Amino acid sequence: MGGCRGSAHRYLDDHGKHIFITQEHLFKNSNTRIILFCAFFVDTAFVDLHSKKRIRYCTIAEARILSNSSKRINMHSTKVVAALGSLILFCAPSVHASGGTWPKTYTSCGVNHTLSGSPSRVVTMNQGVTEFMLAMGLADKIVGTAYLDDSIWPRYAAAYNEIPVLSSSYPDENTIMEVNPDFIIGSYRSAFRERTCDEEGKCRGIFTNATGVGPCDGEGSDFFSLGSNETVSYSTCRPQLHALNIGTWLEPVSCEDSTLRPQEGATEETVYAAVRQIGRIFDEPQLAEYLVSEIRNDFAIAEHTVKGLKKPLKTVWLDCVDCCEIKSGEKGLFVGAGTGAPNLIMKEAGMTNAFADTSGSWACVSADDILAAKPEVMVVVDASWDSALSKVDYLHNHSKFCGAEFVQRADYITIPFSASTLGPRNGVAALDMVTASLHVMTGSPKIDFKSGVKFFDPVELVKQTAELRCPIDASKVKYSDSYVPDTPTNSKEKEFPVAAIAAIAILGSIAIASGVMFVIIYKREKAGDPLFQPILKEIEQEP
Repeated sequence: MGGCRGSAHRYLDDHGKHIFITQEHLFKNSNTRIILFCAFFVDTAFVDLHSKKRIRYCTIAEARILSNSSKRINMHSTKVVAALGSLILFCAPSVHASGGTWPKTYTSCGVNHTLSGSPSRVVTMNQGVTEFMLAMGLADKIVGTAYLDDSIWPRYAAAYNEIPVLSSSYPDENTIMEVNPDFIIGSYRSAFRERTCDEEGKCRGIFTNATGVGPCDGEGSDFFSLGSNETVSYSTCRPQLHALNIGTWLEPVSCEDSTLRPQEGATEETVYAAVRQIGRIFDEPQLAEYLVSEIRNDFAIAEHTVKGLKKPLKTVWLDCVDCCEIKSGEKGLFVGAGTGAPNLIMKEAGMTNAFADTSGSWACVSADDILAAKPEVMVVVDASWDSALSKVDYLHNHSKFCGAEFVQRADYITIPFSASTLGPRNGVAALDMVTASLHVMTGSPKIDFKSGVKFFDPVELVKQTAELRCPIDASKVKYSDSYVPDTPTNSKEKEFPVAAIAAIAILGSIAIASGVMFVIIYKREKAGDPLFQPILKEIEQEP
């Protein structure tokens, strides 16, 4: 079956076959032009010309598994995408290409492994990499998944629901080995950690010698504290898993050896490189390129939207509170730092990360550090084990934050934890963050690409904080959950309304049609063959 990627679009013709919309189609196919025209005036969805039904976003997974009898129509939707469609369309005649040369050697975070063939029994250990696999249509290769941070991205929910869930957190090694994996893929290094217990009986890690994986020591496994050659601070079992013919892959921003992580911070290219390597491992390079194109287009739309910002918004990305230690006995707040996915998303969303100069994906800071940064917007991470609302409660019950403007104005947007790791929704999350942050700052209209980024209902926040130390003053909140923009008072400072564009387009079409009709009438009258002569004759002949 064929399919389209990126903002390349596909619909079904009358015979159930897939039609691919390329740049050439834009000029030669009238149906395509009509569909794209509709997109300017239909919010969040195109209209199928045959069924008159609204249609939704196309995914690689769907392109790979949809049957010819499917009634669904798949297209990149929203007014913004439509406006940019002619510039970024990309389409290919097939979604499946294979046939690599084996054996194949790859390197992940400095650890080499040789595969005799494409992995077919995969365990995914974190949500970011799970969504990478689902986005590439590789759900049929997953024999087990674990550690769902929050709700799976709805676009992949159907495929995810068919996969066995091994554990809500990390499974034990017996559970993993029972499904007989030939590959394990993880977003974080903890997915491959050797299990150890301290003197107080607190244990961390997964693998031991109980299933023949451990002990995990020696070259490629032992990582020492900075400046120390004596004490092992971290032990990974990836080399030992490889020795058992179980391949592993770890996201580059989480490498055990910090020197192998992107030193200048994660970028778009970091995401694309990760996708392409997964594509090579699973012998699906073309699927990888389709996904790269899709994510690249999402980032491009975000970049286009960012150009409308007057200035970057100073932002703090709040992951958790009282969850890290600044120094002995002093708890701090965990925030997005300068090298991980949070910084990437903020940067692509036109934001200035208040802690961009701090190394690492995250950093432990104090309340004073956050106040000194004077953020305009606070990104609050939402996870199944630590809700975004609990962090808001913390901020409004902490005396130091009472005077902060972002607290008084409730300038919060929330993002699922799963979107804070490298994954297929990074580009969409960046775009959503632009529109969501502008909404809470100014009350401007919002566009929802359904990445999971959203804002709180201010009415509910007022109720939530009423009894806390720092209650929200509703008069200072500029946005609402169901905001309808007023008529612009200063057209020079506001974007031209979409409704006005639609009205002008419709009126223009009517004017053109009227002009054409006038010319036809005039020419036929001049030629002695009036357009309405047959009608007049019929009227005259009536009794």
